[in-house]
Amino acid sequence: MNTTANRYFDMAYEYHVAALTLYYSLFDASYLYNPTVYMLRHSIELLLKGLIIREEKKNRRVAASKIKINGRPLNNTHSLLVLWNYFKSIYPISEDDILKLNTAISKLNKKDFSSDRYRYPYKKNGASIPVEPVVFEIADKAPDLEKGIPYIIQSQHEVKIASKGSSLMMDIKTLFEEIEILFDISEAD
Repeated sequence: MNTTANRYFDMAYEYHVAALTLYYSLFDASYLYNPTVYMLRHSIELLLKGLIIREEKKNRRVAASKIKINGRPLNNTHSLLVLWNYFKSIYPISEDDILKLNTAISKLNKKDFSSDRYRYPYKKNGASIPVEPVVFEIADKAPDLEKGIPYIIQSQHEVKIASKGSSLMMDIKTLFEEIEILFDISEAD
């Protein structure tokens, strides 16, 4: 049992639960989109770091504090793509899971390479970070399908349609699905 890796997995689970809680609140508070994505992103980062620690400890008997990726200490590496690529190089993962995770992690990493897009309104150089808008509206008629298939969210008593940000909502669903793959891997050994 690797207690350091397990602490990462436990904290990833806590962020995952927080993301789920926020996700279910989006119906009434669409402004929670950015915090929700940050929680998902951080959950992925913690899972990957825990998996790397577990594998390095098991295979090379390296302490977590000594693990370096591209010359940087693991705890100073925040790029999901760098962490993911390193993990793939040390752990045998199925081709199907690689394809799914490659797509989701690459897309998220492209938007948020250094883990600050969903946490700050400005980059370190002062450039503003765009806020991802998600807007839900209660529709009294069926949506116009010529505009594409809408993202629909439902509570016990109402149904709302995303009038802005439906692709962002699909991205969140994909992240939840891909996190489950990483949790499954964390439970495998």
